[in-house]
Amino acid sequence: MYNSFLKRSLLCKDLNNYLDVIKNVINIIYIDTKLISHFCDIVKLYSSNSFIVADTNTANILGRYAFDMFNHYVIPGKFCASEMLVDLIRSKSKSSDLIVALGSGTINDICKYVSYIENKDYILFPTAPSMNGYTSLNASITMRDGRKYSFNAHLPKAIYIDIDVIVNSPKRLIISGFADFICRSTVRADWLMSHFLLGSDYMELPFIISKESEDALIYYYSGLIYNDKSTIMMLMQALILSGIGMLIIKSSKSASQGEHIIASSIELLDHNNHLLHGEMVGIAMMVMSNLQHKILNIFPKINPTAVNKADIIACFGKKYAKDFWCILSKKMIDYKKAEMLNKIIAEKWSDIVNLINQNILNPGFLKKIFLDIGCPHTIQHTNWNLVNYRQVANLAFVTRDRFTFLDIAHHIGMSVV
Repeated sequence: MYNSFLKRSLLCKDLNNYLDVIKNVINIIYIDTKLISHFCDIVKLYSSNSFIVADTNTANILGRYAFDMFNHYVIPGKFCASEMLVDLIRSKSKSSDLIVALGSGTINDICKYVSYIENKDYILFPTAPSMNGYTSLNASITMRDGRKYSFNAHLPKAIYIDIDVIVNSPKRLIISGFADFICRSTVRADWLMSHFLLGSDYMELPFIISKESEDALIYYYSGLIYNDKSTIMMLMQALILSGIGMLIIKSSKSASQGEHIIASSIELLDHNNHLLHGEMVGIAMMVMSNLQHKILNIFPKINPTAVNKADIIACFGKKYAKDFWCILSKKMIDYKKAEMLNKIIAEKWSDIVNLINQNILNPGFLKKIFLDIGCPHTIQHTNWNLVNYRQVANLAFVTRDRFTFLDIAHHIGMSVV
């Protein structure tokens, strides 16, 4: 049933140029009940010399027997996909032919990246619908300097999605995954604005293939908190399709824009952050949704960039100032470019607003959904005070080489928060 939905969502669209890529992805995904009970037999299909990576929570899904059969490492305590853990798993799995990821976002990123740089295959048993990277070619790794980077990686050899495991995963992870998917609304607005004002590339396909999933989740979202199998599996499918969208365009632009830029900036400075990635994205998405709504309801005038190195140091510290200044330098707006953008706005703003409004969710509606499902959605949920969060959000645009409503806010003198 669920495999059929994936095929219908992908193969019935106008995707002729990407059929080979899509078929390859579909063919590595296996969705069924009780797959985890056949874990050992499945792993042996791919290698007799495998290395399992799990954490203390996901390890409980397997019996002791499975760990006795394979070399393994169970990551203790709270952790992130860090360079240190990547190095550790590389070392421990050195003599193995295959890496097996038993977990959600963090474990997937670690195993995906380790297997890629070691030129090994990996297979994946997702344990929660918590993020959209299961079918993407990127791995997000936090390096020793504290910054999170997106590295090239590869797809797993196979993805085994156990329906029982996914449906019974922790509610917090489910809600986090919903936020990571539904942010496609603010993502789309940012990407469209960059396309209209700067002429940057834009593709509808990532949004087309997951439109049916989005509509269903918006209508049935309450099922996420009532353990409704159909709704939770719809979320899992939506996240898979979102990852395939990134695969098609060979970029994360269809899933990560201003909301992820803010979330990553806050995470960079808050090493004791108590929230999940998707929860941080949900909060930042509400900030972006409100900002986009405000800007789309005025007639903006772009001014030259008014940030200097001292501003960046004051916000992010000397440690990151050089890198962020380099990023900003590449997209800085001078008087000439400001005039060009203002000319485009003068000629096309009404059409731009109409086109973007057709493709985004109303911030009031988003707030209701987040309230109903218990998803963090206010700055207070971060434990940051408003002044500090505002300072970071206002300068977050310097941390990534993308043009979003964060850039517009700075260049029209509007506070993000």
